[in-house]
Amino acid sequence: MMVSVNYFKNKLCPKLRQLKKRKKDNKRTSLTMIVIPHCQEKAVKNISLPFWLVKFTVILGVICLLTVGYFVCGYFSLHYLAKENKALQQVNAVQAVEIEELKDMTGDMQNKLEGLMQIDREVREKVGLSKSKEEEEALIALQASRGLNNYSLLTIGLAERQMRCPHCQKNFCLENTSSVVQCPGQHKELSDLAEKDALEDLRVELAKVDFLLTSQARTMEKLKLDVEAQDARPMAWPFRGYITSQFGSRKNPFDHSKEEFHEGIDIDGPYGAPIRAAGKGVVTFAGSKGNWGNMVLISHGFGYVSLYAHNSSLLVEKNDQVEKGQIIARLGSTGRCTGAHLHFGIAKNGEWVDPLEILK
Repeated sequence: MMVSVNYFKNKLCPKLRQLKKRKKDNKRTSLTMIVIPHCQEKAVKNISLPFWLVKFTVILGVICLLTVGYFVCGYFSLHYLAKENKALQQVNAVQAVEIEELKDMTGDMQNKLEGLMQIDREVREKVGLSKSKEEEEALIALQASRGLNNYSLLTIGLAERQMRCPHCQKNFCLENTSSVVQCPGQHKELSDLAEKDALEDLRVELAKVDFLLTSQARTMEKLKLDVEAQDARPMAWPFRGYITSQFGSRKNPFDHSKEEFHEGIDIDGPYGAPIRAAGKGVVTFAGSKGNWGNMVLISHGFGYVSLYAHNSSLLVEKNDQVEKGQIIARLGSTGRCTGAHLHFGIAKNGEWVDPLEILK
């Protein structure tokens, strides 16, 4: 046992102390760099760098590399987002222009529709027609829609159109909203595409409606003119009495041996009987004129003029507006005539026509 202890002290302990010293020396060992110049005249240089400095340099380099990589990735990401936003702004600008055009189109169509309704109302009043229940409901709905702005009018049903878009039917469903989550990456593209298609479809439909409104407005305007032309015809009898002389060729009442052209009809009646306007119009002459005596001329528009002659008194003046059936004079015998009667004549576009073909 004594041999073993001595052996441990004499043999093993020195070796253990040597190992500890070597380990301690290794901790203090630095990294040595030898610089050998090409020129032999210069001395070889030894550069000693502590291990902590080397470790710090490596760690700092890794941190710098990661930082630079982070900022580079961020730059490219921001650049991509900026490019995408710019493209989106361009798309939005184009859509904004399209929406403004559609707003103008709907405004024009609304004006045309209101004008069409005005013409329809005037025509109905002239011919004595009333609106049906369905037409009244449609009119109320149209007036209620005026409370919406133009964009609301444009986008009514737009979302539903997007869901019905052929490109979206495989992935979108109104009844199953969970299907929207199935393609979040494609949702924006499909939505933009659907909105673009919907706007284009809306533009086409508005153009068709505008064409129909324009055509209908022309038809209604022509109908209105036809109704006004029909209404302008002096068709009402100015006085109900016995016709003593017809329109056309006749014998001169003062010289039966001569013939003359009679430009109207003579209606016999009691002195002072009321003479009424045969139609609505403007008085262009009211006064005494040669053989006609006290005479009234009324312009009814559309080339129609009516004449009332030999009156005892006149109840209207020049430029007066008169209505159909309004009393304008009293029957008399002024001018060149054989007795109390009314000479009534109608001219169309400057030529005398037979009043009996127009009067009802």
